[in-house]
Amino acid sequence: MDVMCHCFSDLAEMSDEERTEILSEHSTEELRAEYSTEELETLGVIA
Repeated sequence: MDVMCHCFSDLAEMSDEERTEILSEHSTEELRAEYSTEELETLGVIA
């Protein structure tokens, strides 16, 4: 069973530092699997 990484949480509740950390620790593919297009745009990932 896959367990969602603890850091994949609500982006609205994250600091900019936490968002930057997620971007550095996870591939674009991983982020796309966890977040909606709108959330990816918030992170600065081109969906």
